[in-house]
Amino acid sequence: MLEARKVWVWGLAAVLVIVFAIGACGGDDEPVPGVTDDEIILGTLTSLTGPIAVYSQIPNTTLAYFDYINETKGGVNGRKIKYILEDDAYSPPKTVDLVRKLVEQDQVFAVINGLGTPTHLQVVDYLKERGVPDLFVATGAIEWVKDPAARPNIFGSINHYVAAGVILGRYINENFAGQNLGLMRQNDDFGGDGIDGIRRAVGDTLNIVGEETHEAVDADLNSQVDRLNAAGADVIAIWATPRQFSTAIKHARLDLNWDVPFILSAVSGNEFSIGLSGPEVIEGTVTVTIARQAWEVDNPGVAKHAEIIRQYAGIEAPNFLTIYGQYIGELMEEALVRAGKDLTRESLIKAVESIDGFMCSVCLIPAKMSSTDHDPIQGAFLTRAEGGRWVRFGNLISYEGTLAGTMTAADLQ
Repeated sequence: MLEARKVWVWGLAAVLVIVFAIGACGGDDEPVPGVTDDEIILGTLTSLTGPIAVYSQIPNTTLAYFDYINETKGGVNGRKIKYILEDDAYSPPKTVDLVRKLVEQDQVFAVINGLGTPTHLQVVDYLKERGVPDLFVATGAIEWVKDPAARPNIFGSINHYVAAGVILGRYINENFAGQNLGLMRQNDDFGGDGIDGIRRAVGDTLNIVGEETHEAVDADLNSQVDRLNAAGADVIAIWATPRQFSTAIKHARLDLNWDVPFILSAVSGNEFSIGLSGPEVIEGTVTVTIARQAWEVDNPGVAKHAEIIRQYAGIEAPNFLTIYGQYIGELMEEALVRAGKDLTRESLIKAVESIDGFMCSVCLIPAKMSSTDHDPIQGAFLTRAEGGRWVRFGNLISYEGTLAGTMTAADLQ
């Protein structure tokens, strides 16, 4: 009987040890994915190769900024940042596999600045289901910011395309009222959101004479320009990538001798479009911006940015992509600082939602978010191509606090 009681006691003790062990694994002491005593693992999906490989400068700059703060500040709150770049080559099927790798094998703490609307749409629900913070997506699709309650883990990074379209649509109203407007757009959410914004702002002030679409892989937009020319367009609003935009404006200017004004997405309002089109061809086109231009080397933020990318990324000269990449790095640093030493994915989300008035060193507009607003930048400046540079003009145009789904030109401040 005594021996039986000893066996029972030891058996009970073993059961209690197992129960407490299980409780510890599922409780507050459970390891946080991607976080150790001295490291935070972040990941991104981007295009290091493929049709938009030029955008590789964004994650490479963000990586350079993390390397810079790792070396000069010891990282954030005593932890250095490890940043894993996965190359999906702008291919949605690859995106799915690589995101699963980041989450399930690499055990990243968060995914930041995933590039591309069609690619990110394939993984946004998976990241939500796995509870992974999906921060500062590198597209302006309205999808990311329209309903924070439905997707509490995802945050935007730039003007959503509807807002940019509304701002540019109001500019078109003020300068081309009563004339004929031609529309051109990429045949996806990128193009659809931007032209939706243009339409919201223009209303019936101009006569829309055509809406031409194109695919992301199309070699040129010559036929679309031809049709709008035949329709009598007096001004063209275009949502396209720099390569395709440049074919459109060069065909209009050089082949058709047509000086129709172009109003374009900020995606094409950059040095690459100037280089592809030529300074004289692109002269006078108008877009929006949220950050400083690379040529503003007298600005301390831009000057320091140039030093960082040269030393840590081997990039000799800044451009709009590198400036955007550093903005993302600084915004992520701010979020981690606010999240504190005791990191969890939940505390990171709350930290991001607490950001209010944060101005990065190369930014023009402060970032602000909350639990009901995951759209950090709600304003822009108009900018015009002048002498081979993009030059800001006018005052800040704000739409702070405006819901993306209902925005109109009346919401602009």
